[in-house]
Amino acid sequence: MKRIFALAAAAVLAVCAVPASAYAEGNFDGHTAVVDGVTYTYTIEDSEPAGITIMSATPAEGALTIPDEIDGHTVIGIGEKAFLGQTKLEFVYFPSKLEYIEKSAFAGCTAMTQLVIPDSVQFIKDSAFMGCYSLTTVSVGKGVKDIPYECFFSCSSLKEAYLPDGLKTIGAEAFFGCPELDTLIPESVTDIGYSAIGYQSDAHSSYTVRTEGFIIGGKTGSSAETYANENGFDFLDPDNYLVGDVNKDKKVDAKDASAVLAEYSSASTGAELSFSPWQRIVGDMSPDKMIDAKDATKILIEYARLSTL
Repeated sequence: MKRIFALAAAAVLAVCAVPASAYAEGNFDGHTAVVDGVTYTYTIEDSEPAGITIMSATPAEGALTIPDEIDGHTVIGIGEKAFLGQTKLEFVYFPSKLEYIEKSAFAGCTAMTQLVIPDSVQFIKDSAFMGCYSLTTVSVGKGVKDIPYECFFSCSSLKEAYLPDGLKTIGAEAFFGCPELDTLIPESVTDIGYSAIGYQSDAHSSYTVRTEGFIIGGKTGSSAETYANENGFDFLDPDNYLVGDVNKDKKVDAKDASAVLAEYSSASTGAELSFSPWQRIVGDMSPDKMIDAKDATKILIEYARLSTL
């Protein structure tokens, strides 16, 4: 699996080999300023009052605090490819009145591990954080309504993404190549694009494949459940599932207890396990994040209780 993402990251970094400032030249209108030892280039936007868009920052490394104002103007945007390929940038403190993050703004920032997008941000453009393969946690502010195309493409270490209520769309391949991702898709989401989540590249071909054991989390009856069903993923509503029903027959009985005992036996003897991640969640009656004899006993107790109703 590491080979898959190494190839994807290499493709991103090939683009990132061109300095970010080179991409800004077409839009750069001659404004520079030094704030806390960092040299920023920026454009002044036609807005009232006039805000500015950051086009580059040097040096961009470690934990960078982008100021709220530069030369008396409010920072409202991060420009296209502004921080592209800045491999020493680990974390960004965004301006408090930031409104937008443009295309590929932070693509290839391979040292970033956490990302907090403030509530002030109204939109993010395509591929904004593509190839940030050290990123583990993302928190998206409540002002964002759309996660765009390839936004977090090949962020292969991403484990948690906190998405806001009020989010409307998750674009195609937005979380492609994020095999460890655990997130709940808000009920407000009405459109999920192709291969948006739960997909990756096959190690031996150029084909797109489903990530084995991937779980789509969301509300029953939502677009998240529709996406899961249409794409063959397990679906889990954390507020609405039958604990103990590991065989998905909508009841808890001796068959479930038997399956849990078989899985526990395999784990005890070092044999190959058969439960999917979804089954491990549903079968953990204790709950202690383990599948063992205690879970089977509790399933049998629950089966006996339900039989008397």
